[in-house]
Amino acid sequence: MAELTLSLENRDTVEAGLRSMEGASVKALVRALNRGIRSAATFMGREIAKDMGLKVGDAKRMVAVREATWTRQEARLSASRKRIPLIDFKARGPEPSRGKGRGLTSRLPGGRGRAEHAFIATMPTGHRGVYARSGRSRLPIHEKFGPSVGKVFEKIRPQGLQVAQDAFVKNFKHEFEYAKTNG
Repeated sequence: MAELTLSLENRDTVEAGLRSMEGASVKALVRALNRGIRSAATFMGREIAKDMGLKVGDAKRMVAVREATWTRQEARLSASRKRIPLIDFKARGPEPSRGKGRGLTSRLPGGRGRAEHAFIATMPTGHRGVYARSGRSRLPIHEKFGPSVGKVFEKIRPQGLQVAQDAFVKNFKHEFEYAKTNG
């Protein structure tokens, strides 16, 4: 524990000591915030993957982390409300379908889903997806999508916030001591 003695003779030393402690407290705050937000990101990725039936790595990539900085002492997690391509939900079926029309199956969060007239195709750009025709002619086709990560993110946000707060509280004292001794 650091002590501070205030007297007129060492006024410059006292001000320098306060500045150094302030810098240490800001560093500790930023580090603890970032540890807390990363813990929450890990938790949210696991829970989203469990709820949606996705791979944990894919779910973690869909959660964006904005860490705190020296000038902005705020850390954020966010998830897009953009819907996930159906191919990511383990869609299976003939590829290419060659007009057989058997459709395909996928593992959606609510259970197994079946799309009767859909097919799996790889586009000239290299994008692989589940598609269905719109109308009676061959074109146009449109890609099929499942639910969004943002919806699940909103559902488990209170638990993620609690994980972030617990990690912040746990790490702040340690980070403050480290910042004071190592600058």
